[in-house]
Amino acid sequence: MGHIVALDAEGRLIYDGLLSSQEKATIDEILKALKEEIPQIEADLESVYGKSVLYKYHLGHFLGELLEKYDISVFERRRFWDEIKVFATKEDRKRDEGANAVTRSFYHQCYTLSQFDIAIVEKLTWRQWQDILDRVGNREDPRIFEWIKNYPCKIREDDWREFEKALHLYLKDKDTSVFDDEELFAIYDSIMLMSVKWREQFKIFEQEHPKSAKIKTKGTWAKKYYARCFVLKKEQRRSVVTEEMCNIAFEELMK
Repeated sequence: MGHIVALDAEGRLIYDGLLSSQEKATIDEILKALKEEIPQIEADLESVYGKSVLYKYHLGHFLGELLEKYDISVFERRRFWDEIKVFATKEDRKRDEGANAVTRSFYHQCYTLSQFDIAIVEKLTWRQWQDILDRVGNREDPRIFEWIKNYPCKIREDDWREFEKALHLYLKDKDTSVFDDEELFAIYDSIMLMSVKWREQFKIFEQEHPKSAKIKTKGTWAKKYYARCFVLKKEQRRSVVTEEMCNIAFEELMK
């Protein structure tokens, strides 16, 4: 069914389109149920999991049940998530979710998270999950989630942010379907290596050159560093970036 309600400028409930009294009654019934169920399930989950990633994972499972219960089509999901945000939850979610794209919606991201194995979910924090769920291109090849699952340790948030930036740069004009799993996972490993080496070497640079103007434009230099690493890989005809390339790229740019 369609969910077509909103608030006008004065905060009054309005219906989109010409609806029969029965259709309005059905929508009102759903909104009433959501207003009762959403705050309760959010409070219950928070009491068990706090605001951790598992809170979002289990909330996503509940949201999936609502999609089925109310027969929400894929096309209607963004509006349904918005209805929950506006009319049902008591949480104040200030993050900019955009106007149309479903991928940035908090509730859609919770639902998406619930579709993964919990062993994958627990490898990243919620903030890290938001990063990858926001960047559709970085997860276009779903094998990245298997790589995350198999990664031997928890990934630092700062390393993850840099990994996402470097991966985005690498994937431009790339078709990863040509790589088998071993090749692709080696590429992911090398990009994580680049990210870790950047953090380690930049920390030393800050200590040795505390007045350098490059410290204030760290993000710009990080992009140049990743680009240089990829150029070195191409020049040396290697399939992945090596630690030696990371060291050379950093030294060339930051000396």
